[in-house]
Amino acid sequence: MKNKLTSILMCVVLALCIFLSYGFTICSVCVIDDRGEVIKSYYSSSDITTALSRALDYTKNYASKYNPLTVKISRGNYNVKNTIFLTSFTTVDLNGAYIKNANFNRGNIFKSPEDKAYPRYSSLCECIIKNGTLDDNFNRNRSCILRLCHAKNIKIQNVAFLNNYYSHHAELAACQNVTFLNCAFNGQYSNLNVNSSEAIQIDILDKVHFYGFTSYDNTMNDTITVENCTFKNVYRGVGTHNYFKNLYQTNITITGCTFENITDCAISAVNYKNIEISNNKFLNCKYSAFYRDNGK
Repeated sequence: MKNKLTSILMCVVLALCIFLSYGFTICSVCVIDDRGEVIKSYYSSSDITTALSRALDYTKNYASKYNPLTVKISRGNYNVKNTIFLTSFTTVDLNGAYIKNANFNRGNIFKSPEDKAYPRYSSLCECIIKNGTLDDNFNRNRSCILRLCHAKNIKIQNVAFLNNYYSHHAELAACQNVTFLNCAFNGQYSNLNVNSSEAIQIDILDKVHFYGFTSYDNTMNDTITVENCTFKNVYRGVGTHNYFKNLYQTNITITGCTFENITDCAISAVNYKNIEISNNKFLNCKYSAFYRDNGK
């Protein structure tokens, strides 16, 4: 009997060693209410796509102004193999997790909803992403890490965006009241003869320039704040390079940021109105800030 138990134990240990040696991880994704109670849990291996999508499907159905919910990921290193769609009245707490883009088709790590036509700022609201790392891993799919459209009241806090390939770390169009606070943007492979490659692109809502969303209603970005962020080893830091005549990106604030080793311009402000650029550091940048008004 003793020998049998020993054999079983050895088999379990061997299986566990094999399991861990192949990089498998037990991950939990919990949905938490505003009292801190876990109301739903999902589990996965190192591919977190299904668990995280199911958690956000739950918040899509149950989160509201009166019932804000948090999706919290257990700490670890994970892959995302399909785009994860964000939901309103939801905080995504990465909790120190390191998430890598393993989607080799066109796709992002996080994106605002696109399941129907959303006019103005109505697709996503009251959403927070915080406390973790999003690594594009120089993925050859040429997609952004984060893509937001028709969204309002969004905060991205304490998030590192890494290693983008021929695109942007984050891209915004038709957004209102979006804040990047204490975030880092590092690593980018691109060519300015091919594309613009701002780390944060404050874009225009046009089918050619912002493909893949509905309601091309000329809604412009309003009240975008980039505060205490660092931009390092990227082609451009924050900015816009396309424009609609007589339409403006308004109330743009870039303050307390550090731009280092910037191939082109740290800040590219095309058709901006009511802008504040203050208390920033520019270290080894080809240009610090570029401004142009094409409205007249």
